[in-house]
Amino acid sequence: MSKAWVKTNIATTGVSADGSEIKHSFNNLKEGLTEENITAFIAILNTLLADEVSETKLTTVEAVTA
Repeated sequence: MSKAWVKTNIATTGVSADGSEIKHSFNNLKEGLTEENITAFIAILNTLLADEVSETKLTTVEAVTA
């Protein structure tokens, strides 16, 4: 059995300045993201969007062949 990377997505949930929940998703990210890459990306989002990201979900899709 072999696996081949297809795509990676990140979904974030945060709280805006007025206390409302905000969700953002980012699709088709590069292969092989590291924890440092994700941490830096979330820090940038916090700065640009003036939100506080409270949850981050990373989804990786792989094709599996027998």
